[in-house]
Amino acid sequence: MDEPQDFKIPNLDKILKNGWDVKDNDAAIIITDKGIDENILAPLLAKKEKEALETLNCNCALLTQEIKTDTDYLDRTIFEQLSKLPLNSIVVVSVSNNIGLIPTGTEKNFKAFVLKRNLKLIYSLGLKNIKKEDWPTFIDAISFDPTKKLEDMVRIKDEIDNGNTIRITADAGTDLRLDIKDRKSHIACGLHQFKSTNMPFGEIYIAPNETKTNGKVMIDGTIKTLSGSELLKDDFCLEFKNGQLIKNTSKDLSDTITTIEKIDRNINILAELGIGLNPKARLIGQTLLDEKVLGTAHIALGMNTVFGGNNRCAYHLDQVFKNPKIWIDGKRLKI
Repeated sequence: MDEPQDFKIPNLDKILKNGWDVKDNDAAIIITDKGIDENILAPLLAKKEKEALETLNCNCALLTQEIKTDTDYLDRTIFEQLSKLPLNSIVVVSVSNNIGLIPTGTEKNFKAFVLKRNLKLIYSLGLKNIKKEDWPTFIDAISFDPTKKLEDMVRIKDEIDNGNTIRITADAGTDLRLDIKDRKSHIACGLHQFKSTNMPFGEIYIAPNETKTNGKVMIDGTIKTLSGSELLKDDFCLEFKNGQLIKNTSKDLSDTITTIEKIDRNINILAELGIGLNPKARLIGQTLLDEKVLGTAHIALGMNTVFGGNNRCAYHLDQVFKNPKIWIDGKRLKI
């Protein structure tokens, strides 16, 4: 693998230490692949993460598997090593598409499996979608210093956590109402006390009541399907009644849902509302980055059990939309 000379992530060791409370002699498994053709961002990032963790005196193993689709399974040899990790070990995922499903047991979702074992998860998925000219944008977003915005993030979290209902609208036609009574939000800000999992940082998200979401969302930013994520050329509408998806005007997303339903019918539940807060992120067609963009929000279908919800699902599909206006119990939320 020929590494570009200009591929550097400033202060990555500090970012990882702050985000996951990395300590001397922590065990770490880094899972990656070989990239796709000229797009080797996944193994490049994995290499940098390994170097940064070794700087922090971690015991690292770099494991490579074939590129996985959302319906493939994690390599069993990697799964076996993962299963043997002691508590509080570090699991890093840097892959071109997806990590794969857990190959045994009832919990198929990788993230849910790892977090239930009290492992520290750092993941970056779908890196094949980031064009080389957008690598600097991705790195810039990773380098976002959340401490400069932490006061605002905590204020937003407190307002959400003290609320009962959220209404979210947008000029494109979104008008969605969610019940958040007795649910708590989460800050993905790269500070370990808030238990972040993915990079880049910069969002607040919550699992609303799975049976009480009503209204519609016009998705006009980024779509996520089994084929990956991409910037939208044409908006589409998702409509919900009592938490269930009842209307979907995207053929691509409909095809994905039809495929997933053969494995898991819980994909049709609205599982998450997230709010982007990273001022360095830009929409480029990669969900992991796009959902963090300041001035966007996203909803997700499927799994939410790892952040306070009740909908067990092997899949989690984020859909990003722009210029949201948000009200908590009728009061406009200042972002």
